[in-house]
Amino acid sequence: MESKIVMSWTDWRGRETTRDVNQLIDVRDFLGAPGYALLLVAANPHLSGGDLERYLLHVGVGRSRNWIYRRLWLFRRPGTDRGPSNANADGRDAQAIRLMREYPKLSVRKMAVLLKKHGITRGREWVRQHRCD
Repeated sequence: MESKIVMSWTDWRGRETTRDVNQLIDVRDFLGAPGYALLLVAANPHLSGGDLERYLLHVGVGRSRNWIYRRLWLFRRPGTDRGPSNANADGRDAQAIRLMREYPKLSVRKMAVLLKKHGITRGREWVRQHRCD
């Protein structure tokens, strides 16, 4: 993949306009910026949340493990999830998703409680990640 691409279009005056779009960044350039932790998570989706937390503490950017995990899933490619190997162990994911579709306006917390009432044990994080499936 190239590090830069050129984007071009004709503006409303009929003039040809071009812009260079960077597709490659050096995370070190952002040390001290508010988005540094997020960029570091994006650059290292192969690391565990604990490893990322340890490194961020080392460089003086404190983020909780919860903060890291809530963002880490954004950058992992489908099929490379390093989550628990017993995913859908009870075989009721499809049933849970059907039930969630019936109540689209229910909060994540209330949805987890509703699923539990139907005998489907799923946490709030699972509900958050699968509520749009």
